[in-house]
Amino acid sequence: MKYQERSTESFWRIFYIVGPIIIIGVTLAFAALPVILILMNPKPWLIPLVSLTVLGGYGVYRFLQLFRQLFWKERHQSHYEVTATYIEGTTYRHEPGESVEQSFPLDAIKQVVFFPAIVRKTEAAMPHPYRRRTIELCPMLAIMTDEDSMEILFDQRDLAAFEQWIQYFIGDSVPVFYTPKRLYWIGANIATRRERFDILRRPEEIIPFTYTGNLVTDEETAVGLWIETHGSERLKEGPYQAYETKQKNVKRWTAVGTLVGVGLLIGSMFAIAGLT
Repeated sequence: MKYQERSTESFWRIFYIVGPIIIIGVTLAFAALPVILILMNPKPWLIPLVSLTVLGGYGVYRFLQLFRQLFWKERHQSHYEVTATYIEGTTYRHEPGESVEQSFPLDAIKQVVFFPAIVRKTEAAMPHPYRRRTIELCPMLAIMTDEDSMEILFDQRDLAAFEQWIQYFIGDSVPVFYTPKRLYWIGANIATRRERFDILRRPEEIIPFTYTGNLVTDEETAVGLWIETHGSERLKEGPYQAYETKQKNVKRWTAVGTLVGVGLLIGSMFAIAGLT
């Protein structure tokens, strides 16, 4: 039994290529504009605008790094195989230090945990009355021994393969569990593989998963059972919620910093103009 990750769907692959190119182009223009203004009109009070060039240059660097990561991942698909005695896999991830080659004896597998992973989240950049957030989820399997875990992220286009793996472990008498908590988000680094391993070993985080042949219904049943067992408030605890809270704070302070920076920039330009 084998599974290999698919390449990103064509629409998103084009988006991930064209998007960064456009953003990098706009950022380059943003970085070059102050220099052009100073060269065309060499006034001392324009000197503070050089700070925008430095900021734009840093932005170009960050976007180039992002583009490089996306291009690397498209050329490296994770792949896994179950042999007669072993499960072997090579996992490639965007997150630093998360790419790994692994091999476990089948008799060392203690449990398998199924949980939803975030593949992509989109939302409007600016608030408006019809602002809408879309989260795309895919099933992830954590195949766990006493000391480590092998994580397989299945594409939504490969749910039949996911069900085949679930049935294999059930047929091999390996306990299969479930948690509705979102413990992985591609590229966001909300938790490491080791942190997920530690979370999924706790009985208070998982429940037995029953597969009847209808994955959608079975997962809905498992979610209800998990909430009934552990409580709905527990769903608000976890790395995804902690990351979201952190990002809200980052956005808030970024907005404050931007306003302060603009104020200082304008103030310094007026001050230099007054002195000259």
